[in-house]
Amino acid sequence: MTLASYVSCLRIVLILPIIYLLDQGWWAEEPSFYNYSALVLFIVAGLTDYLDGYIARKTDTETQLGALLDLIADKLLVSLIMVWMVFLTHDPLIVIPALIIVSRELVISTLRQYVIEKKVKQNLSVSFIGKSKTTIQIIAISTLILAQEINDIWLFSIIAIWFAAIFSFYSLFTYVSDWFKHYLN
Repeated sequence: MTLASYVSCLRIVLILPIIYLLDQGWWAEEPSFYNYSALVLFIVAGLTDYLDGYIARKTDTETQLGALLDLIADKLLVSLIMVWMVFLTHDPLIVIPALIIVSRELVISTLRQYVIEKKVKQNLSVSFIGKSKTTIQIIAISTLILAQEINDIWLFSIIAIWFAAIFSFYSLFTYVSDWFKHYLN
């Protein structure tokens, strides 16, 4: 495994402490330490999404395993934290965008697997829209975590998570459209 792959694995490993800290922050009388710690770890995990790709390109160590780990790490980080936030808040304003975001990730993963099984000559690469989608999701989820401490930004965090869901749906649409154009003709 390359250094970039280890960085992707770090993103996966950070999910459990983030969930633990969010859970502790939800039930604690003084949740600040837990929620801010979860936020910091989540931001670090989000930044590793860019760091692993940068390291792989700069060290010329891009591998299929690394690309797969990057995809899995992104989807696990975003999906599991969204599901956990739904579990904690039970807020319908979070449930619907969470369903959109997680569903998008599942559809894209299924589509990629289909393409691999059909042995299409070209790989489905990550697009600028896909990377932008991940960035928007990381920012929106960060505001949602921060809103547990700062009530004044709750509405902003809800707007951000809905924007992330809409952008996720848009990225799904463009991804599927591109796939149909390139691979079914």
